Amino acid sequence: MTFLMPYRNKMAARHAAAGLLCLLMFGGSARATAKCESPDELRFSVIPAGDVEKRIMLYQPLFDRLQALTGRRLRVVRSSSYAAVAEGLISGRIDIASIGPAGYIEAKNGDPQVTAFATFEKRAGVYQTQGPFYHSHLIVLAAGRYGSFGELRNARLSLPDPGSTSGSLLPRDELAPRLGMAFESFFGAVSYAGSHVKSIDALLRGDVDAAFVASTQLEEALRSGKFAARPIKSLWHSAPIPYDPMVWRGQLCEPIKKQIRAAYFDDPAALRSLLDGIESSGFVPIDDRHYAGIRKIVERAP
Repeated sequence: MTFLMPYRNKMAARHAAAGLLCLLMFGGSARATAKCESPDELRFSVIPAGDVEKRIMLYQPLFDRLQALTGRRLRVVRSSSYAAVAEGLISGRIDIASIGPAGYIEAKNGDPQVTAFATFEKRAGVYQTQGPFYHSHLIVLAAGRYGSFGELRNARLSLPDPGSTSGSLLPRDELAPRLGMAFESFFGAVSYAGSHVKSIDALLRGDVDAAFVASTQLEEALRSGKFAARPIKSLWHSAPIPYDPMVWRGQLCEPIKKQIRAAYFDDPAALRSLLDGIESSGFVPIDDRHYAGIRKIVERAP
């Protein structure tokens, strides 16, 4: 799924029309349009960036806190793509999500009430630097014949997902202008694997010659020993990218939002197994301003 301006304009027009209708019906009364939602069940989703089932298991301490503090059941919504998480937030089928930066912009454009409130502070590693950000890496096999980006002309490239910031959107925005042509014209074949892990696997199997993947996923693959037998090397990495935001639907009532925030921030020790499992030192607060640069990239996308 690409981030198309007509889609955003269409959604903006719908919101504007809805707002105008409310003003006409209720004389501009804020109280008439301020009814919030207090569901019995909160629905949580994550983008399919890596081993989703493993991530869901790691998130269990957070799920327990969310249920305890809100007094509501929590249901995990398994989403098949990055776009599906954004669409779920827009449609109201998902209440809380861990979503990629570009997906957050997509969701925010579709529903301005979608709110980013937290992200992870990542620990330093071989590919990852300390902080609430990550990088896009262009990787090849270390023993292969490719030593620079220019040598990849007509090579086979794997991208994780069309909605991935580090795996598709940012590389296209930053590198395609240097080539003077689209990726599809420069590379011999461009395919989408479905996730960063699957792109790494495709490279290790020899199905592709190169892949764009996130530094966080490279760290996880390195720790698991995935490419111990066939080492990889990075030919390029991006500037820091603000890490995946945690978001909620703005339609939730304020007491629920406060309880959600407390689940993330008030007792870090209760989330230690989750944080250790994803090589993070803790959650840090964020807001929409942190993703202003990503919004510009999305707006430039064809």
